[in-house]
Amino acid sequence: MKFSKAWLLSLVIAFFIDASTKKCMASVPTYQYGNQTCSRCPPGQHMKEHCTKDHDTLCAPCSADHYTQFWNYIHKCQYCNNFCKENQYVKHDCNATHNRVCECKNGYFWKYEFCMKHKECLPGSGVKTAGTPYTDTICVKCPPGYFSSVSSTTAQCKSHTNCTELGLKLDIFGTAWHDNLCSPCQPHNSREGISECEEALFYFVARQKIGQRKVFSLGKTLLNMNKRRMLQTWNDKGVQQQIMLFLEKWKMQQSKSVTADDFVKILKAAKLNKIAKKVARKFLKNSSSVQCRELCCLSNSGQ
Repeated sequence: MKFSKAWLLSLVIAFFIDASTKKCMASVPTYQYGNQTCSRCPPGQHMKEHCTKDHDTLCAPCSADHYTQFWNYIHKCQYCNNFCKENQYVKHDCNATHNRVCECKNGYFWKYEFCMKHKECLPGSGVKTAGTPYTDTICVKCPPGYFSSVSSTTAQCKSHTNCTELGLKLDIFGTAWHDNLCSPCQPHNSREGISECEEALFYFVARQKIGQRKVFSLGKTLLNMNKRRMLQTWNDKGVQQQIMLFLEKWKMQQSKSVTADDFVKILKAAKLNKIAKKVARKFLKNSSSVQCRELCCLSNSGQ
């Protein structure tokens, strides 16, 4: 028997179409209903009527604010019941195939069913791993040769300035919480109104162990604030941050640069005599000239 080429080609095409159809049907998930094997409804639809011997499952699209995420045979689509909470935003809105997706906004992460603020790395430490919407910030102590002078959720430790490369003289060795200070004292990395020398002096004092009563005494001496007023403005980040706020506010009221000599007198007036001695020992050691005192000379220990 002879077959034409056209007939053979038609037979091959029919075979592939039949195989493809069977494969497609086999990929559709099914479920048992009585004695019938019914097709499930695809995501975005729900089952309107079970299959019978005369027809397959009848499906219908989900209505607004409802969804089905998987192949199913449920009678109703699920309601989009995920509502964003405080400090969250809508990452993906509700649609026919997915519930609403919420995520913590920038600066917060999800913990204990709430969006909580990322931890700040305090001066002397930097960010090792930045926080995400699902994890907190991981801080690391600045290694030798590096420093961080800010409280931040993003700032990493920076290397100490090389004074020699800048053609300057190293006057004050850097610590984990402030940079090397070159001569003359350079204000390029300082916050507005506070020189690097003053900032180093303030941080040294703020890092001392000072009880709340002594903090009140310092605040009264610096700013003439009473205890009640200080309690109203008390910073929830801790004693160190509160002391820095007092010192920075006091500095803004001064008409000239603050020297270590000036500051020792202030500490004595606040009856912080032990800390005044530490400041004198560290900042005025071997300081025989006014220029050195104005630069707030530190001992090589960098404490």
